Amino acid sequence: MRGKRYFIIILSLFILFSATGCGNKNALSVDDFNKKMEDKGYTVQDASSQMSEVKEIENVSIAIDKDQEYQIEFYKLDSADSAVIFFNENKEIFENSKTNNNSYSEANMANFSTYTLTTNDKYKLLSRIDNTVLYIDVVKDAKSEVKELVKHLGY
Repeated sequence: MRGKRYFIIILSLFILFSATGCGNKNALSVDDFNKKMEDKGYTVQDASSQMSEVKEIENVSIAIDKDQEYQIEFYKLDSADSAVIFFNENKEIFENSKTNNNSYSEANMANFSTYTLTTNDKYKLLSRIDNTVLYIDVVKDAKSEVKELVKHLGY
């Protein structure tokens, strides 16, 4: 009886972790990000030169929506450790913009981290996989569109 109970607990935990996606995620390459964004109708620009003073940042791609109302930034850093630092620094900036009426979520798993913040008028998202970070700071009206896009990207 005791063995059966342990088996059920282990099986339940396995199903829970499998269903919630707690395993590793695969980071996109810069080229894959650019292609996926262009396929969705975004204009993609290389903004790496704007960050040339930050030696840990290897590449920056900016995807601008067709109405030019917002942009999605994709960073490739020199290591996962640098990406964690970049993520945490930007998370702190996001947290400093909290208002009285906001909601946020956060997850830190195997090789990825996510943080989202919704305020009265903004939707902010950071998502890190390995040495890449997706940075989004858009008007709240674009939230559902951006969430679908992030899902499409696998972040």
